[in-house]
Amino acid sequence: MKVGYVGLGALGSQLARRFIGSADLWVWDVNAETRAAFARESGVHVANSAADVARNCETIFVCLPRSSDVRNMVFAEDGLAAGLTRGSLIIDQTSGVPEETRQIANELAKCGVALIDAAVSASPHIVPLGGATLMVGAPDQILERATPILRVITETIYRCGTRVGDGQAMKIVNNAMNATTRLGTLEVAVLGRKSGMSLADMAAFLNEGSARNQTTDKMLPALVEGKSSTNFALALMLKDVNQAMSLGMAVGTPMPVTSIVRALLQIGANTLGERAKLEDMVGVIEKLAGTRLASSEGEFPRKEAGARHSPATQEQQRTKELLEQAIASLCLHITYECAMVGVKYGLAMKDISDVVNKSSGWSASSRTLLPLLADGKDASIIDVQQSIQDLNQVCSLAIRLGAPLLIVNSVRNIWEQALNAASDQGSVDLAEFYQTASKAKSPAFH
Repeated sequence: MKVGYVGLGALGSQLARRFIGSADLWVWDVNAETRAAFARESGVHVANSAADVARNCETIFVCLPRSSDVRNMVFAEDGLAAGLTRGSLIIDQTSGVPEETRQIANELAKCGVALIDAAVSASPHIVPLGGATLMVGAPDQILERATPILRVITETIYRCGTRVGDGQAMKIVNNAMNATTRLGTLEVAVLGRKSGMSLADMAAFLNEGSARNQTTDKMLPALVEGKSSTNFALALMLKDVNQAMSLGMAVGTPMPVTSIVRALLQIGANTLGERAKLEDMVGVIEKLAGTRLASSEGEFPRKEAGARHSPATQEQQRTKELLEQAIASLCLHITYECAMVGVKYGLAMKDISDVVNKSSGWSASSRTLLPLLADGKDASIIDVQQSIQDLNQVCSLAIRLGAPLLIVNSVRNIWEQALNAASDQGSVDLAEFYQTASKAKSPAFH
């Protein structure tokens, strides 16, 4: 089996290496150092160009930063199209724009070449272990042909639709959830620090209950230990959220909280520079709140054994519970907000549930809510009135301490609107509220 791989960046290089030893692998990248690194691998052919890869392989994977890069690489003078033959298959693993990917696929189809998308959810370090999740958009016949090759990368493969680009759309939904829960959790954690709690205390507490998400699970504990939790580029996360906003506008679905997250990421990119990492957003959130997230040793004195809990300790416990509710609320909101974009685009709610809850966009809220929506069951998992009261207290705390709390404040405003619009304010149906706001038809939920 001859397999080509074009685009050997941080993720693409690890995906390509999955084929070493199981396929006759041909690779290409514009970076000479990257090509040299693969030239040292036994059994790998480093091609002279993308066209050279296409001349030697019937199946070619592509993983580039943007869909525009894919178009340029395919149709350049010495690009893939110059070496493709009828019957070739291109599998695009770029975090791209579905509509642009479909346009490329349509142009290649005129030449007898098939293109499908297989977007990836994985950090580069787990790809070698077979831990990636693939989100695929492909017609039946082509999917059948591609599946054995995709399984070399991972056994975790989700078919997200029959249209080319459906896998990329699913990744957009997942990445928007991840970005929002990440920045929202950091904002709340910074508020907790301003109120006098240690990051270690908060990280342990938040991971025990309804606030748990990818950020509380991985990022906060890493920050406690003074370690980095991700090497992902800030510019790429901004690109992903920009794509989510564009998809929301294209299908006519409001994304008010995602728009705030996009603005924060844009501020970070503009002030930190093009080489900034996503992790650097911690510093941006800290500066906006005027505090540090990680505490210095000895800042919080230990209580002596057997000491009674003082009123201050009880108050701090209540504050932690409020912060937990704030994060759980923002996770619940963003699950609704992004899922509505997905169903308006044409994704099935069951697929959204299956993929997000196995990928980086997961939260305790998504793992409860999405299966209920997918099964058409009652999704009334919170008391909205009580949640608004809790959010009011958290937002009042932010006012007193001088923290922006942009994301949670936005969720509070939206839920106030839902409460005011409800015919029976004692029973607010959030699913109906979000469905009405997005004009998503009920069948899309099932």
